Amino acid sequence: MYEINDNYLNYTDYIRKNTKEPEKEYASNFPLYFYEYFLYKIQELGIITLTYDDLFHGCYNTNHKSFYEHEFACWRASRMDKEKIYLLIQHDVDNVPPFTDRMLKMEEAYGVKSNVFIFNKRYSSGGGIDESYKIDHPFLQKMTKKGFVVGYHQNAYALANFDMKAAVSQYNGDVLALREFHDIKYVVPHGGAGREVNGKKISNVDVSMPQDFCGNLRWVYNRYGPKFSSRWSDGGLRKARDPERIEKYNIVDNFLLTLKKGTRNFCLVHPQRWGFNVDTDANPLLSKEEWYRRLCTTPIEAEIKVKESFLSKIKFW
Repeated sequence: MYEINDNYLNYTDYIRKNTKEPEKEYASNFPLYFYEYFLYKIQELGIITLTYDDLFHGCYNTNHKSFYEHEFACWRASRMDKEKIYLLIQHDVDNVPPFTDRMLKMEEAYGVKSNVFIFNKRYSSGGGIDESYKIDHPFLQKMTKKGFVVGYHQNAYALANFDMKAAVSQYNGDVLALREFHDIKYVVPHGGAGREVNGKKISNVDVSMPQDFCGNLRWVYNRYGPKFSSRWSDGGLRKARDPERIEKYNIVDNFLLTLKKGTRNFCLVHPQRWGFNVDTDANPLLSKEEWYRRLCTTPIEAEIKVKESFLSKIKFW
């Protein structure tokens, strides 16, 4: 049982009531209400959430191959409060963009800000472009004015039909296209499909940053990125077979509640993995975890002491 007080908004209940047939939506891996509890605990613990803009404010370190050592030194020397806990939340929007939109609204309600990485176009596993992947750019523009950050989720190698020379051109075009809508200053390669070339697996992460972007675009995750004391991710779930890693998928008990004062931490949350139609069979080991079975099979009212939605406390979209 997770205890709450009146600061818990039960935003999940509002979303469910305004979602057509939530039990039939895109299949996810974790119940959305548990992400709301995660946000509630961030607020209760006084954890400060960061964006990449916060990290690089006043710091001109753009050399990703240095892992931004100068940035981290500046942070520790002048901007870190040893009595505070810091957390950077990153969202890679691999699929179902509306799931991201509702998650950002929930974060805003709890005073949390995050970093959102979007494709310019989504590669379909069957080849070609996934036309169902539609980003609500006006909504994201509103959120950036509230302190959120939007970046480029680089999938150029797949979009270029796994041709490396064409991928660099695709990369360039994607960034320029997204900059029509957003101030794109950060890039994260997507970990999706790749190809074997001369016995070596090649994927999006192997596409070099186009020369025109060196100095104005920072590679911040997946091979390169800033330093953090601890990291958490909901990625790799389908193939994960390490019992210790499976246990750590509990984002509250085995991540958030372990963070220490004076540390800067990171978590990668894929919004499409959090919803109402939870597929508990996606990973056979996870499905056997007691905490996970409880979260996915127990009504929210029983798992979290929920009161009626506090709709009067927040402005809904």
